[in-house]
Amino acid sequence: MQRISDPGSAVLCEERSPVDELVDAAPARRRPADEAPPEPLTGLRPGEVIVGECVDARHPTLIGRLLVRWATPRGTQERWLPSLHGLAVRAHDRVLVSQPSNWPESVVTGVVDGFALRPEPSRAEAARLALHNDEALRVTTEGGEPLVEVFASETGPVIRLMTEEVAFELKGALRISARSIDLVARQGEVRVNAADDVVVQGENIHLN
Repeated sequence: MQRISDPGSAVLCEERSPVDELVDAAPARRRPADEAPPEPLTGLRPGEVIVGECVDARHPTLIGRLLVRWATPRGTQERWLPSLHGLAVRAHDRVLVSQPSNWPESVVTGVVDGFALRPEPSRAEAARLALHNDEALRVTTEGGEPLVEVFASETGPVIRLMTEEVAFELKGALRISARSIDLVARQGEVRVNAADDVVVQGENIHLN
């Protein structure tokens, strides 16, 4: 736009330039808020939630992508979908799949049930003590009497109680869980005392 002066007056007049005419002729661009949401890639409606099956929990190159299969009226579909951060998903788990209203991809938001064992949640490390093969961690009394010793052996860690007699006392229940358990009395007998019934369950119970 150019400004020119009228010789007969002191008023400035504005004359339209070719650039102004091109700008006015161009179609008005819609604002991002007015744009239509992206079309979902999976065919789900915005806000729709379905249940699918995780076919593969390991994407060849991307982390957090799951190959999910679900049934539709048009047949079975499979697609690699992103999942919420921190989800522990295994193959053959049934998962919840949600379609956000402003995102083209559906997202795996949870596990309905898991047929594989769930990994333990990660915990922040507060302290660490490194022991060499010839070193041990010992806990003693104020007078120096040894109580507990922890060291590494060829078969794994060893926790050794250093006193002749040891008592475990709890107000509640005590549960010991392991792949297998061996109770060995090097000398003497093994006694089990209970104020109520003693229940022993197993596939086969062998008695001498």
